[in-house]
Amino acid sequence: MKIGVALSGGGIKSYAQLPVLKAMDDVGLEIDYISGTSMGSAVAALIASGIHIDEVYDLALEVEAEMIKTKVFVKPSPKILPFSKEKIHGGYVDGQILEDIIEKVLKEYGVYHISDVKIPIAIPSVDLISGRIVVFTSHPEKFKAHKNWDVISDITLAKAVRASCSFPLVISALELGDYQLADGGIKMNLPSLLLKAYDVEKIIAVTMTSGAGFDDIKSILATGNRVYDLMVESYDELMEDHVDLMINVPVGDIWVFELGRGQDVINEGEMVAKKARESLYQLKEKPSLFERLFK
Repeated sequence: MKIGVALSGGGIKSYAQLPVLKAMDDVGLEIDYISGTSMGSAVAALIASGIHIDEVYDLALEVEAEMIKTKVFVKPSPKILPFSKEKIHGGYVDGQILEDIIEKVLKEYGVYHISDVKIPIAIPSVDLISGRIVVFTSHPEKFKAHKNWDVISDITLAKAVRASCSFPLVISALELGDYQLADGGIKMNLPSLLLKAYDVEKIIAVTMTSGAGFDDIKSILATGNRVYDLMVESYDELMEDHVDLMINVPVGDIWVFELGRGQDVINEGEMVAKKARESLYQLKEKPSLFERLFK
């Protein structure tokens, strides 16, 4: 039975996925395929690279500390200034910074090209020009793409993650050929359908929607974050019928780019992961329909 894990986007909220992945490891549930959107793609990339979940915890917090140190989301890139020879599009943060950080981490584990991964991976992005979903896959020969998807497999893993993390108006889009690639969450925040394209039999999805109310309407940033959260919640709900086990960590009053809250998010994930262990164990032990019929 092939097990696939789909990790939704959510910026720093995606750190809540780590305890769930740890719980899967604890019950002996092996991941055969993985997909991730936006920051979920960064987590997926680390797991697909064969890095043990205990190390991923440390790496995630190190990346957060590095982004805080370099003031990635506080200091706009000089490339947006009129006199700059180089230009970035679609955001005030240079996505190359994020790509360089991810590439440095992955290289330490011998992973550079997307095909170097130990576990097949699929990462969605969106072309701002055509509106099409562009999927980065490590194993295109196993991937049955939808007619409205473009598939790219000749790319570095760090660049694929950077494309999927290019949050509109914040992180610059990735120029790749004729594409202007932005956050996969625009059209596919929970990439469970990419696992279907890999013919995965059982899919576990991890989301971070809170369903909480909102009253900070005077803040432009808070309102923008709220709009994003509502869009994500709507899409993730639509995908619930396409997965076998949906694990949601209701991350509350934490913004997508609220760096410094990574450990808080992990703590929330740990509470949910404890409750999810039994469901994960049952999924591991429960035979597939094919096995029941032909045993």
